Amino acid sequence: MIDARLLKTIRSWFNALSRSQELIVLAGVVLFIVGLFTASAVAFLLSGASLAYVAVTFRRPKSMGTSESGSDGMTGRLQPSFHNAEEDPEMTRNVFEDFQPEGKSYRVEVDENVGVPAEPMGVAESARGSQSKETEYTFQLSDFCDVDEEVFNREAGPKSEFSFLMKKVLTTVKDANFAHTVALFWINRDKNQMVLESFVSDSDKFTPHRRRELGTDIISQIAERGKPQILSRVNISGQLEMLGYYEDVEPVKAFAGVPVFYPKASGSTGEPVAVMVLDSLVEDAFGSETLALIGQFTKLISALIKSYTDKYDLLVDSEVLRSITRMREQMKLDFGLYNIVRALSEEASRLVTWDYISVVLYDENRKAWVVQYVMNRMNDPYVALTQEIDPQHSLVGTVLQASVPRIFDKFDPEGLPRFYKAERVDSAGAIMLLPINSVSRCYGLLVVESKDVKTYSESDAKLLLKLVETSSVGLEILSLSEVVNNYVSMDETTGVAARKYFMARMHEEVQRANDFSTDLALVMVSIDSMNDLLSRYGKDGFDFALQNVGRMMKSFIRPYDVIGRYDFNQFAVLLMQTTANEAFLWAEKLRKNIASNIINLDQKSFSVTISAGVCGATEDSSDVELLGNTTQVLRKAIETGGNLVRVF
Repeated sequence: MIDARLLKTIRSWFNALSRSQELIVLAGVVLFIVGLFTASAVAFLLSGASLAYVAVTFRRPKSMGTSESGSDGMTGRLQPSFHNAEEDPEMTRNVFEDFQPEGKSYRVEVDENVGVPAEPMGVAESARGSQSKETEYTFQLSDFCDVDEEVFNREAGPKSEFSFLMKKVLTTVKDANFAHTVALFWINRDKNQMVLESFVSDSDKFTPHRRRELGTDIISQIAERGKPQILSRVNISGQLEMLGYYEDVEPVKAFAGVPVFYPKASGSTGEPVAVMVLDSLVEDAFGSETLALIGQFTKLISALIKSYTDKYDLLVDSEVLRSITRMREQMKLDFGLYNIVRALSEEASRLVTWDYISVVLYDENRKAWVVQYVMNRMNDPYVALTQEIDPQHSLVGTVLQASVPRIFDKFDPEGLPRFYKAERVDSAGAIMLLPINSVSRCYGLLVVESKDVKTYSESDAKLLLKLVETSSVGLEILSLSEVVNNYVSMDETTGVAARKYFMARMHEEVQRANDFSTDLALVMVSIDSMNDLLSRYGKDGFDFALQNVGRMMKSFIRPYDVIGRYDFNQFAVLLMQTTANEAFLWAEKLRKNIASNIINLDQKSFSVTISAGVCGATEDSSDVELLGNTTQVLRKAIETGGNLVRVF
């Protein structure tokens, strides 16, 4: 029995012959039969020649079964074909080569014209040639990555990064739900507000206002109840009141809103922290499947909130640490009352929003609470420096008595005044009052104020209290130092009177001048460029310069005049029986002599300059007024550039 596979193979070969080859094979078979019956050698020779010709000219198709009638009977079925790499030098390397027999490489081609009727040879070859060319897709890195975004700079903080990612998330939500507008609102329950974080909208009527009060609109309802809401049809007439985030009516037909929760460490979600909203111009655009899809995005937002909250807390803590470090460095340079309160105020201004900052401390000489430092960003009427406060009938006085931090979202001018009854302050915003407490006593109060209502929160108070604790430690050390200095009448560094002794003498001399109607002048002298001298020559070099200045000043005064060290780099001189104009001439002469004096220290030569403020005592003036006026003109002389004498 003839094998069926052999017959199938012979049939497939025969089907592969062309019409002329079939005729030659048929003629060869006929000649072979004739040769058998006639025993003719010529017939056998012609039969063999015809079969040999067909064998030589036979061309095997690319694939068994790619002809019009395949071996499996399926007309037009095309199969992948394999070519030897040695026969095709233009073949490109393919990843499949790693799995082919060693020494040979193959290329896989797929004919895309499946089921297409056969064409004449020329046309078919041309079509295959055009299809074999691969379609190349050219792309840029910006199609897949935000390479030029400023948020990726090192200076960008967590807030900028979070806002950037939120914009990306909202854009994805909008595209996935074919929405008209998508927005995210924070819920601020302390201030009873909704705060816009970010939005993506096709409308130009989206409200530019970031903050709005919680009310009866649908977003506020979601914030209060913590449950998602879907509106299949939005009433156009009540759209502005219902949605609240458009300035004018939009053709919105459907709305969906979902709450966003913050994952607490305990696992309980509690109240929502934000609300995501989206709307559409098509009715019934949102359904349960929309909520399921948005739910995945709100989970992503919750994870982002958790991540960036931790990152922001670390950033805030590091900023507070830097502020405390700067305060300590300032106190090392000049450990005085003025420098402590100045460093506290300046570092507080770096951490919170402010329009006014003031520090109130107790003045032992005046036996009253006094404003020791003021920062006024708005340059409008506010409390004055050295102003006494009303401890019984003022907001500051009540907080000092309680020694407990207080935050007022909005100052009520009809209630207690801030500092004293006759103050002239137009602001009615938020105010934060933080007592400067040590273990044993309350030294004063840090007052931070903003013109905007509901500006400060408990987190702001906790932030600034870390700075207040540092300043309270400094004031505690300063207070203990003053107790020790009460028993010392001479400053050991400069050899002049100590501050406590000088202040007591000034009080006596002002009283004497008032009683006997005599002239008296006070001169305050400050060494210029203190920080530069400290950095160049160190503490020992600066003390040596102080000694030289003190020695020259003592040589310029009379035996009954009084000179004392008022602060780290300041001296004070009481000139008896001297008018303000005479004191000015004396101070000007002193300034020129000090500026021309050369100081030699460890083979280094340098000179220093001074600034001076002069004020004469008027009739019935107090020592506090005399000191305040002199300090004021000295500060103006320093701000002008130094090496100058000014008279009040």
